[in-house]
Amino acid sequence: MKIGDLVTFCPEAWGTPLEDRPLGVVMNVETPCDGLADQPPTTVTAIFPGDDIPYSSDIMDFEVVNENW
Repeated sequence: MKIGDLVTFCPEAWGTPLEDRPLGVVMNVETPCDGLADQPPTTVTAIFPGDDIPYSSDIMDFEVVNENW
């Protein structure tokens, strides 16, 4: 997952069919505080249409919609 990816919530996080889940754009991908290069990112911040406030959550709560981008 990288900045600019189109994402939606995973079924486990949202609990509705794909067409009912909002689509957002990744604004930030954070790694753990110690910043070791071999650790995977843990937190994603995305913005969703109609919301002025970005939403941050665990990376496992999102799925990338544009995999072939």
